[in-house]
Amino acid sequence: MEQCVNIKFCFKLGKTPTETHEMFVKVYGVDAVSKKCVFEWFKRFRDGKEDVKDEPRSARPPTSTTPDNIERVRWMLANDRRPSLRMIAEEMKISLDSVSNIIHEHLQKRKKKLYAFPTLRSSSNL
Repeated sequence: MEQCVNIKFCFKLGKTPTETHEMFVKVYGVDAVSKKCVFEWFKRFRDGKEDVKDEPRSARPPTSTTPDNIERVRWMLANDRRPSLRMIAEEMKISLDSVSNIIHEHLQKRKKKLYAFPTLRSSSNL
């Protein structure tokens, strides 16, 4: 948001998008917005759009990551410690990506590495 306001300021001063981006790189370093972003904001301002807030987007609301589904996945994991994502997805009738998102992002669960066979030692190491 801060950089958008500064882009508008540079636009009003008559700077070019390239000059503006070069100044941003000096001030913000690696956190500077991309050159493409500066050009897009300049185009907006040239088209008469003065608002620096992003326009609302028509994203679909999440339908699978509801509190009820999160609790159902939590319950399933508590009752069976090794269910597959596919099994959970089929039972709940939601996508694999949604199940993965619930487990990793909402429940903060990570897969643990299990080793089925101990490392064999050679007789010379004994």
